[in-house]
Amino acid sequence: MPGLPWLVLAVAYLLGSFPSAYLLARLFRGVDIRVTGSGNVGGMNALRNVGFWPGLLTGLLDVGKGSLAVYLAQRFTGNPGLSLLAGVGVVLGHNYMIWLGFKGGKGLGATAGALLVLSPLTVLYALLGLALVSLLLRDTNLGSGMGILLLPLILWLQKGEAGWVWMGLAIGLIVFSKHLGDLADYLKGRRQLF
Repeated sequence: MPGLPWLVLAVAYLLGSFPSAYLLARLFRGVDIRVTGSGNVGGMNALRNVGFWPGLLTGLLDVGKGSLAVYLAQRFTGNPGLSLLAGVGVVLGHNYMIWLGFKGGKGLGATAGALLVLSPLTVLYALLGLALVSLLLRDTNLGSGMGILLLPLILWLQKGEAGWVWMGLAIGLIVFSKHLGDLADYLKGRRQLF
Protein backbone atom coordinates (compact mmCIF):
# COMPACT_ATOMS: atom_id res chain seq x y z
CA MET A 1 0.00 0.00 0.00
CA PRO A 2 1.81 3.12 -1.26
CA GLY A 3 0.33 5.62 1.20
CA LEU A 4 0.98 3.47 4.28
CA PRO A 5 4.21 5.22 5.36
CA TRP A 6 2.41 8.57 5.33
CA LEU A 7 -0.48 7.11 7.32
CA VAL A 8 1.88 5.63 9.92
CA LEU A 9 3.75 8.94 10.17
CA ALA A 10 0.49 10.90 10.51
CA VAL A 11 -0.96 8.64 13.21
CA ALA A 12 2.32 8.67 15.16
CA TYR A 13 2.56 12.46 14.82
CA LEU A 14 -1.00 12.93 16.11
CA LEU A 15 -0.35 10.61 19.06
CA GLY A 16 2.81 12.56 19.84
CA SER A 17 0.82 15.80 19.68
CA PHE A 18 -1.40 14.76 22.59
CA PRO A 19 -0.68 17.69 24.97
CA SER A 20 -0.44 15.82 28.27
CA ALA A 21 1.57 18.51 30.12
CA TYR A 22 -0.78 21.24 28.93
CA LEU A 23 -3.92 19.35 29.96
CA LEU A 24 -2.57 18.23 33.33
CA ALA A 25 -1.30 21.74 34.19
CA ARG A 26 -4.76 23.10 33.43
CA LEU A 27 -6.44 20.33 35.41
CA PHE A 28 -4.21 20.45 38.51
CA ARG A 29 -3.32 24.15 38.73
CA GLY A 30 -5.39 26.01 36.15
CA VAL A 31 -2.21 27.32 34.46
CA ASP A 32 -1.01 27.39 30.88
CA ILE A 33 2.27 25.48 30.90
CA ARG A 34 3.36 27.31 27.75
CA VAL A 35 3.84 30.44 29.87
CA THR A 36 4.93 28.70 33.07
CA GLY A 37 8.57 28.09 33.98
CA SER A 38 10.56 27.39 30.82
CA GLY A 39 7.42 27.35 28.65
CA ASN A 40 8.31 23.82 27.59
CA VAL A 41 5.26 21.56 27.20
CA GLY A 42 6.86 18.53 28.80
CA GLY A 43 7.27 16.49 31.93
CA MET A 44 10.27 18.28 33.44
CA ASN A 45 8.64 21.71 33.24
CA ALA A 46 5.45 20.25 34.70
CA LEU A 47 7.42 18.62 37.52
CA ARG A 48 9.33 21.78 38.38
CA ASN A 49 6.48 24.28 38.05
CA VAL A 50 3.15 22.49 38.37
CA GLY A 51 3.92 19.81 40.95
CA PHE A 52 5.14 16.28 41.54
CA TRP A 53 2.00 14.40 40.49
CA PRO A 54 1.29 16.39 37.32
CA GLY A 55 4.97 16.07 36.39
CA LEU A 56 5.04 12.33 37.03
CA LEU A 57 1.78 11.75 35.13
CA THR A 58 3.03 13.87 32.25
CA GLY A 59 6.25 11.87 32.06
CA LEU A 60 4.34 8.57 32.10
CA LEU A 61 1.94 9.76 29.41
CA ASP A 62 4.80 11.01 27.25
CA VAL A 63 6.57 7.66 27.50
CA GLY A 64 3.24 5.92 26.92
CA LYS A 65 2.44 7.77 23.72
CA GLY A 66 5.89 6.97 22.35
CA SER A 67 5.37 3.30 23.13
CA LEU A 68 1.82 3.26 21.77
CA ALA A 69 2.77 4.81 18.43
CA VAL A 70 5.45 2.19 17.79
CA TYR A 71 3.31 -0.66 19.09
CA LEU A 72 0.45 0.28 16.73
CA ALA A 73 2.84 0.43 13.78
CA GLN A 74 4.22 -3.01 14.66
CA ARG A 75 0.81 -4.49 15.30
CA PHE A 76 -0.96 -3.23 12.20
CA THR A 77 1.82 -3.15 9.61
CA GLY A 78 4.29 -5.83 10.67
CA ASN A 79 6.90 -3.74 8.89
CA PRO A 80 10.04 -2.96 10.94
CA GLY A 81 10.85 0.09 8.84
CA LEU A 82 7.42 1.58 9.47
CA SER A 83 7.86 0.97 13.21
CA LEU A 84 11.05 3.05 13.07
CA LEU A 85 9.18 5.73 11.15
CA ALA A 86 6.49 5.75 13.85
CA GLY A 87 9.23 6.40 16.42
CA VAL A 88 10.34 9.48 14.49
CA GLY A 89 6.75 10.64 13.98
CA VAL A 90 5.77 10.45 17.63
CA VAL A 91 8.81 12.47 18.75
CA LEU A 92 8.16 15.04 16.03
CA GLY A 93 4.53 15.32 17.18
CA HIS A 94 5.54 15.68 20.82
CA ASN A 95 8.05 18.42 20.09
CA TYR A 96 5.84 20.33 17.64
CA MET A 97 2.23 19.74 18.76
CA ILE A 98 -0.32 20.65 16.15
CA TRP A 99 -2.94 21.39 18.83
CA LEU A 100 -0.73 24.00 20.54
CA GLY A 101 0.53 26.01 17.59
CA PHE A 102 3.53 23.70 17.14
CA LYS A 103 4.85 24.29 20.66
CA GLY A 104 5.78 21.16 22.54
CA GLY A 105 8.18 19.34 24.78
CA LYS A 106 11.80 18.36 24.23
CA GLY A 107 11.07 14.77 23.23
CA LEU A 108 13.04 12.69 25.70
CA GLY A 109 10.01 10.92 27.19
CA ALA A 110 8.48 10.14 23.80
CA THR A 111 11.89 8.92 22.58
CA ALA A 112 12.26 6.64 25.60
CA GLY A 113 8.77 5.25 25.03
CA ALA A 114 9.40 4.51 21.36
CA LEU A 115 12.74 2.85 22.15
CA LEU A 116 11.23 0.78 24.96
CA VAL A 117 9.12 -1.01 22.36
CA LEU A 118 11.69 -1.02 19.54
CA SER A 119 14.82 -1.94 21.49
CA PRO A 120 14.62 -1.80 25.31
CA LEU A 121 18.37 -2.20 25.79
CA THR A 122 18.95 0.93 23.72
CA VAL A 123 17.15 2.96 26.40
CA LEU A 124 19.75 1.89 28.95
CA TYR A 125 22.67 2.75 26.64
CA ALA A 126 21.08 6.09 25.73
CA LEU A 127 20.50 6.97 29.40
CA LEU A 128 24.13 6.17 30.15
CA GLY A 129 25.21 8.41 27.26
CA LEU A 130 22.96 11.26 28.42
CA ALA A 131 24.22 10.91 31.99
CA LEU A 132 27.85 10.93 30.89
CA VAL A 133 27.46 14.06 28.75
CA SER A 134 25.44 15.74 31.53
CA LEU A 135 28.22 15.00 34.03
CA LEU A 136 30.87 16.33 31.67
CA LEU A 137 28.91 19.52 31.02
CA ARG A 138 27.56 19.74 34.58
CA ASP A 139 24.14 20.56 33.20
CA THR A 140 21.31 18.10 32.69
CA ASN A 141 19.37 20.18 30.13
CA LEU A 142 22.36 20.79 27.91
CA GLY A 143 23.68 17.28 28.57
CA SER A 144 20.42 15.75 27.40
CA GLY A 145 20.35 17.88 24.28
CA MET A 146 23.95 17.10 23.37
CA GLY A 147 23.84 13.49 24.58
CA ILE A 148 20.90 12.60 22.34
CA LEU A 149 23.23 13.13 19.39
CA LEU A 150 24.92 9.87 20.48
CA LEU A 151 21.75 7.94 19.59
CA PRO A 152 22.71 7.20 15.95
CA LEU A 153 26.10 5.88 17.12
CA ILE A 154 24.48 3.75 19.84
CA LEU A 155 22.02 2.30 17.32
CA TRP A 156 24.75 1.67 14.75
CA LEU A 157 26.89 -0.17 17.31
CA GLN A 158 23.93 -2.11 18.62
CA LYS A 159 21.94 -2.83 15.44
CA GLY A 160 24.37 -2.17 12.59
CA GLU A 161 21.59 -1.39 10.11
CA ALA A 162 21.05 1.82 8.17
CA GLY A 163 17.35 2.16 9.04
CA TRP A 164 18.12 2.25 12.75
CA VAL A 165 20.88 4.81 12.25
CA TRP A 166 18.61 7.05 10.18
CA MET A 167 15.90 6.83 12.85
CA GLY A 168 18.46 7.71 15.54
CA LEU A 169 19.75 10.64 13.50
CA ALA A 170 16.24 11.98 12.84
CA ILE A 171 15.18 11.70 16.49
CA GLY A 172 18.52 13.09 17.65
CA LEU A 173 18.14 16.18 15.48
CA ILE A 174 14.49 16.71 16.46
CA VAL A 175 15.33 16.55 20.17
CA PHE A 176 18.54 18.57 19.78
CA SER A 177 16.61 21.34 18.01
CA LYS A 178 14.60 21.90 21.20
CA HIS A 179 17.80 22.25 23.24
CA LEU A 180 19.33 25.00 21.10
CA GLY A 181 18.40 27.63 23.72
CA ASP A 182 20.43 25.72 26.32
CA LEU A 183 23.37 25.57 23.90
CA ALA A 184 23.08 29.31 23.16
CA ASP A 185 23.20 30.06 26.90
CA TYR A 186 26.29 27.88 27.23
CA LEU A 187 28.04 29.60 24.32
CA LYS A 188 27.24 33.03 25.80
CA GLY A 189 28.89 31.99 29.03
CA ARG A 190 25.69 31.64 31.04
CA ARG A 191 26.52 27.96 31.50
CA GLN A 192 30.03 26.87 32.33
CA LEU A 193 31.73 23.65 31.36
CA PHE A 194 33.81 23.44 34.56
